[in-house]
Amino acid sequence: MRAPLIATFCAAAMLIALPARAGEATVAGRKVAYREWGAGDRVLVMLSGLGDGAATFDAVGPKLAKGWRVIAYDRAGYGGSADDPAVHDAARAEAELKGLLAALGVKRPVLLGHSLGGVFAAYYAARNPGEVEALVLEETRPTGFTEACAARLKFGCTFPPLLKYVFPAGGRREAEAIAQSEREEAETAGGATPTLILTRRNSGQGGFDGLWLAQQAKLLERWPAARLEAAPRGGHYVHRDAQDWFVGQVTGFLGGLPAPRTSSAPAG
Repeated sequence: MRAPLIATFCAAAMLIALPARAGEATVAGRKVAYREWGAGDRVLVMLSGLGDGAATFDAVGPKLAKGWRVIAYDRAGYGGSADDPAVHDAARAEAELKGLLAALGVKRPVLLGHSLGGVFAAYYAARNPGEVEALVLEETRPTGFTEACAARLKFGCTFPPLLKYVFPAGGRREAEAIAQSEREEAETAGGATPTLILTRRNSGQGGFDGLWLAQQAKLLERWPAARLEAAPRGGHYVHRDAQDWFVGQVTGFLGGLPAPRTSSAPAG
């Protein structure tokens, strides 16, 4: 009996370890590179944070692809995607994502965004409420956080200007447009989209981390159909620091979403 069990275990391990399928799409005349796992009519699209490309999700992508098609993409100027000389704000991110979804034939995806990618995902959902099934916001910068931080703390509230030079071209452009993206997101009204908010471990300490966690309530105000969960360990990269917990939270959330409605022709 052991041989079949070992073979089954090895096959499952190989399935989990399989690399993503790489693809390219043309959006507004520029190449957008993406990777995907799994298959199905329901789609989870993941947006990486500032300075990170789609590769940040390589470890969790295949684990989330159980009955779902999971897609992560490089925004302009990241990874295999062509750069765009325009301002890289939330509005540009919205246009790029809308073009990518159209090119891939994806309708009403669940959007999962980490950090700045969460700001972009939330902005997209607020601007296109009928086109997003649900939201997962991982360590997303709360609306108005920079202002709230400046009122409480002396340091750490704004992005260090020199740090942007360690980023790829797209990251540098996004860093330069953070204030504009924050203003654009603040002008949207949020909405009733089902939302899961995942944030860092609550260490019980004050300072930046304490303020960050307290400000997550701002996201709950903007997304009244949301619930907030704090990771058992780690910091800003919940999908790395508490990977199993992260996968369990997202998988449970996806599994609890209502099945999509199907239309049927009347009998006659």
